[in-house]
Amino acid sequence: MRRLPCLLGVIAAAVAWLVIGASWALNRDWFIFTEHAFSDFGGQGARYPWLYNYGLIAVGSLIVLFTACPYRLAGHRLEAFGSGLLFTAGLFLALIGVFPAGTRPHVFVSTWFFIQMDMALIALSLGAYKATRDPLTRLAAVVSAAAFPVYILLEILVGWPSAAVSETYGIIIIDTAVILLTLNYIKRASASRTESQATL
Repeated sequence: MRRLPCLLGVIAAAVAWLVIGASWALNRDWFIFTEHAFSDFGGQGARYPWLYNYGLIAVGSLIVLFTACPYRLAGHRLEAFGSGLLFTAGLFLALIGVFPAGTRPHVFVSTWFFIQMDMALIALSLGAYKATRDPLTRLAAVVSAAAFPVYILLEILVGWPSAAVSETYGIIIIDTAVILLTLNYIKRASASRTESQATL
């Protein structure tokens, strides 16, 4: 199997930070990290809201394409199931760009992106661990499974100062799990390609 589809998750993460960083730079005169949400970059009061919204659609599309990697490598049915959840999460992220801040469906699609992504990463990590017993996938499972309880605990103990701060936490968790899983996928894709060449 070619390794490019397996790199799309990391590429999507990098593009997402570039979109957030560029949007922040263009709106730095009013955006306050501890008061706003990243989605405000796509709202009516923002400069160049199309950059943020089309950026999220692009990142969501990359995530959808990334699902081909774990699906093709699936050595356990949980990975195949997780691929479906990941596909849906990518669609929800794209929908955040379609329904930016200020539109009626925005809160629903943005909330469900994070929920769907967390469920997808838990399923993918557990499935990959059952298939390969790779410690990296076990760590990815722990990070993903602990994400929501830690989020709730921090909310109870100190409270999240803004949506942007909590979104940063969620994005870091997602990126960490995706990087760990990608390392596993690349090894498996390389092994699969070597086996295919050996049979020729």
